[in-house]
Parts: sequence; structure tokens; C-alpha cells
Amino acid sequence: MLRKRSRRAVVVLGAALVLLVPAAAQADTMSFSGEFPPIAGQCGPFHDFTIGSDVTAIDAVASAAVPSNDIVLNLHHPQGSIVASADSATSPEALHYPVPPGGAGTYSVQICAAGNAVVLVSPTTYVVQVNTTTAPLPPVGGGGTVPTTISGTPTPTRTAGTLKFAPSTIVDAQRTEGEPLNVIPSATEYWESGPFGTSTQQSWVHRSTDNGLEFHTVSPVGLRPDAPPGGGDTDIVTDDQGYAYFSDLEALTNVGVAVSNDHGGTWRKSAISNPEVVEDRQWMATDNGTTAAASDNTVFLALRQIPAGSSIYSTPGSTGATDPVGGVVYIPASGTPLPVSTGSPCGQLKFDPVKRNLYLPCGQADHITIAVAHVNPGQRTNLLFHAVNTPQSPAGDDVSEIFPWLTTDPAGNIYVIWIAGGNGGNNQVYYTASTDEGKSWTTPTQVSTPPANSNTFPVATAPATGRLVVSWLGQSSTLDSDLMPSWFNDKQGATAYPWFGYVATITGANGLTPTIAQQPFTSKPMHYGQICNSGTTCIASGGDRTMADYFDVNFDKAGALRFVYNDTTSQYHGAHLFEIRQLTGKAPAAPMPDPTGDAQWPHYSPTGPGPNQAQLDLTNVDAARTRTGLQFTMSVANLSTRTAPPGKTNALWLTRFTAKSLGTFGEEAYRIFYVGAESQLGGPLSFFVGSGEADTTTPGNGCRSTSTPGNCKIVFYPAEGAATGTVSGNKITITVPYSAWGPKRPLASSATLFSVTGLTFGRNASDDLYADVDASHAFDLKGK
Repeated sequence: MLRKRSRRAVVVLGAALVLLVPAAAQADTMSFSGEFPPIAGQCGPFHDFTIGSDVTAIDAVASAAVPSNDIVLNLHHPQGSIVASADSATSPEALHYPVPPGGAGTYSVQICAAGNAVVLVSPTTYVVQVNTTTAPLPPVGGGGTVPTTISGTPTPTRTAGTLKFAPSTIVDAQRTEGEPLNVIPSATEYWESGPFGTSTQQSWVHRSTDNGLEFHTVSPVGLRPDAPPGGGDTDIVTDDQGYAYFSDLEALTNVGVAVSNDHGGTWRKSAISNPEVVEDRQWMATDNGTTAAASDNTVFLALRQIPAGSSIYSTPGSTGATDPVGGVVYIPASGTPLPVSTGSPCGQLKFDPVKRNLYLPCGQADHITIAVAHVNPGQRTNLLFHAVNTPQSPAGDDVSEIFPWLTTDPAGNIYVIWIAGGNGGNNQVYYTASTDEGKSWTTPTQVSTPPANSNTFPVATAPATGRLVVSWLGQSSTLDSDLMPSWFNDKQGATAYPWFGYVATITGANGLTPTIAQQPFTSKPMHYGQICNSGTTCIASGGDRTMADYFDVNFDKAGALRFVYNDTTSQYHGAHLFEIRQLTGKAPAAPMPDPTGDAQWPHYSPTGPGPNQAQLDLTNVDAARTRTGLQFTMSVANLSTRTAPPGKTNALWLTRFTAKSLGTFGEEAYRIFYVGAESQLGGPLSFFVGSGEADTTTPGNGCRSTSTPGNCKIVFYPAEGAATGTVSGNKITITVPYSAWGPKRPLASSATLFSVTGLTFGRNASDDLYADVDASHAFDLKGK
């Protein structure tokens, strides 16, 4: 029986608005507005529109005037039934409906108050945007081509890894950050980026000009590189012009984008890169074209619209600082905002310059589905996507643990990596390879072996043909990471589950006789206990999401592996940011020389780097053991003046390290210890020690939280105890006994000091954002 409808005029969608779509396709848009009753479960009027037989899909987005109002968006079939509905949370709501054959007719959208809505606030008005398209639907999700032939079953040879790694470099001594990414376009250009949290609206970009030996924030004021909003997920890529492209997610709402043409000195931003809403986990990839010119460059942006799926947008590469389009104006790469994949979660977007294919890997139950499009030189839009599927994961295990990863080697071979299991599975790392652009695949091969018995966060890179490097976090228990004790709920119990970074170098990965060499790349634990993989719901249950969702591995222009990762094992349990590089020679050791002329402040600004601060320009850092304690020396270019850098009142010289000790609550921790010297307004130096506590409610107590209690966000270095120090020429010497930090912060003479680093800052008080002027290269000091 047909319902009686309170109709508005029926609208026939024709060619009212033509978007950028393939020549054979049309996309039309219509907007409606109205008001729903302020009573849970009751609905507003029907808004009708008619489509022809050539329409292939309907997309609709509804936004309440008051975003907190919990609404439901329904799409009604011509015969009256609801064919699609969106009720994910509060406003906005979005739905995607592929129109079946014979589906022409009059449809309706209707807005209702959710049946479980607790409070509905006036006004209860809304707007609805409906989009239709006649473009052919791309194969999505499980509808891709299933491999008809498998390249074969690899028989791996396993061996212990023999790679050597340097002591870890402190990327940022103050800011914590989740989900770090690294991009290394040259020996003098190393970029890192990651989010700080949507509660802060901040995300960070760091840049190194000395191949990752020291990093500085790309900001003259120590904040995000471009204006808020943001703080959710980030990505950063570069092109062959040296231009940087940055994207940031605002609380599952909008993806903002920005471009810098001066290596981070200035940024131009668009806060809304696309018209979709309720977005998640964007990724970027660069096509540098076939020439050295900027005109054939393209930046691709993939994002997931909830619940429709993942779409891909594109922008021309920037042509310079006056370009109003390149890097900030994005349009659908396929000619329509329809999703290219409904799989979830989706890993990093990859462009292969050899085969000129764009790949987006997404989880799909027991396998990975990959959206693929061939990109002709200079092509940015009208890409035709199709889907290919990897073989089924062993034993049909779920592959939805974040994130599936895809990489290509210099011959265009594809490698896909994932965690098999989770929620009762075996939590092992697997890979499969394709030498024919995804038409056929090798049988999945297990990469991880004991002692990496439970694993998460797989990432990969392929620096040479047939050479695949897979990295992940692993620990010796077979327990699923979600089932381990959370540090927030059981600190002592969590330390029984230490996590290490692992790497496996696979040679012959594109064939059937690979050699897999596995080893840790961290020399100490990087996390304790649960790594909650349930997204933002982890917070409500006291789950531990401090490690966020992934880390990254890449290789530099010399072919050395470079890892950027979080370490939460300090007393603060913050997501401290580190970088580790592969070594070809001896590990660096004390005394550690440091180049002069690299202490500019600011390092990045619209007018370029500021002047070098000779009084804060480290030239050498040393640490040595005495009979009863430790002695640290910091030498600078010129200590005849002790003034702070511009904008700050105090100059600060600091040596920081971590060592195995106890946390604030008596649990095992690799505490952050430091010794320092400080001059106020150019006056005499005062010498001090410190190792703050995880009390985020007391200003100046070592670490500050923002909106989440107990969540370390910014590390400070207050003077907590006096130390013995001297000045001789340009050298500062500080001597302390092992007991200098007190009995609750034990430092054994046998403890290795990790990542010993000299740092110079300017600050107004101990608990502000410092001017990060200079940093020495890191070294470890072995215990007695």
C-alpha cells in the first residue's frame, strides 16, 4: 500500500549542474530544506525528485542547523520502501545508493529525529543535498576481479637479520605525536608529520636539512604549519619541484589541505578540500609526471566517506607561490565523487611511476581489495578505476586490523602486507606479491616468526627490485593486543607485555624462493601492554590508544632504512617521537661533534631562517661516567653572551637521555632524565637536574595534558634540583651523582643511557612551548 505523502513539487533532475565528469556522464545536484518535529522518532516532510534510467547512483548529505541534533537520513524507493538510511551519529548524515537496473522513477529523501535521540534543540531545521550521476559504477569491495591464476607458493628461507642501527634521534623534545610519517626526497630534505589530537586542533610537521640527524618544527611559533582546524590524521608528500603538500583531518568532518613552496616557511591552506562530509583517514600520493616541469605534476588525495566508502581527488602540482589552484583545489579524480572502494580500513595511497598505476589497498573481510587506475602522463581526472583482490588470508582470518599496506618496487612489482587475525586470529604479518599489476598473486607468505608472536602496525617499502622491507610492532606473548592490560588501568600488568620494533628484509620477494631476515630495529621496548585497535572508542573503556594506528618506514637516497615511530615507555607514557637510521659503519659515540651555523631562530618563517644564535649553537656534546656519577659537557660556538633567542627571556642548555628506571607509580619505565643550565635575561647560569612526574594536572610538573587526563601531550624541563656546574670559555660542564634524581627515580650505574642528546632552547617559563634552536646528534652511553 502506498503512503500518502505531503509533497513538494516533484523535481526532475536534468542538467541543472554539470560537474567535472567523463564526457559520457552527467552529475546533477539538488538542494532541499525543511524542519523535522523535535520529538524522537518523528519525521519531517518528503522531498521528491525523479531520475531517469541512465542514473547509476544517488548520494545524499543532510545537515541539521544544530549539529548536535541526532537525525536520520532516509532514501525512499518509488514504491515507498526505504532503500538506504544513514544514522551513524549526530549531524551530518550521508548515504550512497547504487541504483539497480530498472530503478528509474521518483525517489524521496526524508529527515527524522533519531528514535534514541535524548535531546533535540531548536531550531530543528536542516538542509539536504542530493547528487546523482550517470557515470558507470566502478567495481568496488568484493566485486573486483578474483585472481584466476596464482603465481605460486613461495618457499622462504629464513635467517637472522644482520642490519645495524644508530641510536634513536629525538625528533621533537617537547611535542608528542601519533601516527608519524616520513618522506625523504633528498639528502637535505627529510619531512615528518603526524597529528597532535582533534582536541588541540594541532598537527605537527618537522623538517630536517641534514638527512634526519636533527629536526625542527616547521613553524616560527611552535604550532601547526597552517591555521587550524585539524589534529586528526595527517599526510605529507613532496614533488620534483621541492614543494610540500600537507593534509589534515578535522574530527571526522573535513580534510584540510595546504601547500608550501618555500620548504615550510609559508603555507597556503584550504580548510575544506572536497564537498563530502563525515570523512576519515586521508592519504596522499604524488605523480611527478614524465618531465622535470611542474606542469605535469599531480597530487592525489584519497579519503573515506562514512559510510559510502573511499573516494580519490586530485589537484595539479603547484607552479609557485602565486598559483591559486595547485595543491589547494581538489576535484574528483574519477570525474565523480562516487567511491572507488567500499573496503575498510584503507592503507596508504600509492602511485607507481613505472607502470603509472594508482593503488588504494583496503581491507575486505578475509582479503585485501585494491582500487586501481592507470594514469596517463598529465592525466588528473576521468580516471577509470577497477578492483583487484589479493588471495584469501590464511584460514580465512580477518584482515581489518589497521592498516593494510601496499608498496611497489623500481620494476613496478606490487607487494601487499597485512596482519592476519586479530580478535582471536593469529596476529601474524603476511605478504603477497604480484608481477603483473594485480592480475595474479603469490600465495600469502608469513613474514613474522618468534619472538614476534603477536604483532600489529605493518608497514613496508621496496627500495630495489625484489627487495621488500616489512616493519611492524611485535612482542613475545601470543595474546591479542586488545586483550592485554592497558597502561591506564593496570600499569604493573602492562609492563609484562613489552613491544619492540621489528623489521624483515626480504630478498627475492617477487619470486618463489624469498629469503626473509628478521630482527628488532629497537634496542629497548617502545611500548607496554595493550595497543587498542578499536579507534576512538578506546578512550571510553580506558583502553590504550597512545600509539595511535601506525608508524612508518622509508629509505633515504643512500639506500639506508629510516624508521619514524612513537615510544611510550617514559614515566609520562606519552607518544614521544623518534627516528632510527640504518648504519653502514660504527655506531656514533661520545664525544659527539655538532656542526656550527645550524642554530638559527626561527628555523622557518615567511621571511626565511632567522640569524644563527652562536650562544646556543652546539659544537660538541659529551657524557662520561665518573666514580660516583655522570659528567656532561656542552660546548657552543660563542658563550660570551647568554641572551635568549628573539621572543624568549631565558636561554637554556640541556642534555637529555632515557634510562631504565621506575615510573611515577612504581612501574618499569624508561624515564626521561635531564641536566641543564639556564640564563635569565642574559644573567649568570644556574645548573639543575630533573625528571618530571606523570602528573598532568600540575603546571610545570614535567608534562601537560590537554583534554584527556593522564595523556601526556607536551613535555617540559623544569629545574627540579640543583646540580654542580662550571663554565670554561665556551664549555658548560655539569656533574651529578647517580642519586641526583632521588630514590623514587633510581638511575643505576649499570643502566645504559639511551639517545643522549644536547638541546638548546629559548623559553619564557618552564611550561611554555620552547624555541627549538639546536640539537646534537644522538648517542648511547653503555652502563658499567
